[in-house]
Amino acid sequence: MFEPNSTIGWASDRLIATTRDLLTFLRSPKLTDNGLQKTGKPGDVIWLFAINCMIVAAIAILLIPVMLVFDISMSNSMSDLFGRPVWQLLLIVVIVGPIVEELMFRSWLTGSPRLLIPLSGLILWMALTYSYEQLGWDGPASMGTAILLALIAGAVLIGVIALWKRPVPGWYVRIFPVVFWIQALLFGSMHVFNYAGDNPAALLPFVLPQTVGGLIWGYARIRYGWWANIAMHMAYNLIATSGLVYILLTRPDVL
Repeated sequence: MFEPNSTIGWASDRLIATTRDLLTFLRSPKLTDNGLQKTGKPGDVIWLFAINCMIVAAIAILLIPVMLVFDISMSNSMSDLFGRPVWQLLLIVVIVGPIVEELMFRSWLTGSPRLLIPLSGLILWMALTYSYEQLGWDGPASMGTAILLALIAGAVLIGVIALWKRPVPGWYVRIFPVVFWIQALLFGSMHVFNYAGDNPAALLPFVLPQTVGGLIWGYARIRYGWWANIAMHMAYNLIATSGLVYILLTRPDVL
């Protein structure tokens, strides 16, 4: 369709090649294939991000009628967030949010023991604090929380130091395909609380953009390194909120 040496032809070739690599990985996520471990050129992240945006744009077009039919709106927490001053909104949504979410969902995805240990500590902390609240343990809550946090932090630090140079465990390599897809599905489903509506089932399609992000950013984590998924997440959130930010700056009376 395009001349091989033309700019459009070159861009088309890069998009096709990046899409092919992405689909190959998603069909069978692997850690053992050295060709898919941080071998991608940093500049290729731009093409991967372009693919991400095109997929999400197509999904958004399909979801607009669903939003209108089922009267889907932002949840109260999201409305409160977008009611903040613009600089706070950008700080939370574009910088803090992506960093925290990527640390939680994809920083450990390579399977390095020194990264799996902090994840285990986080899961343990969440489970114990939940149990602590449910059991209603007597005594000052602040003291119990501080002691619990100190114990877990100490255990995590010791574990990270002890396992710093350990290779990726064989069991993790074997279950990696399942782990990879689970992290993406959990990441997507977590965002269902961003929306509100009378029909809970109608909310599920609205987490598809985040689920796609979980897959593509997870691939970026493996293929290009930790910086790529964080940068893509930040850029995605900036684009996703740019229209609302523009309205907040130019027509604050509309919201």
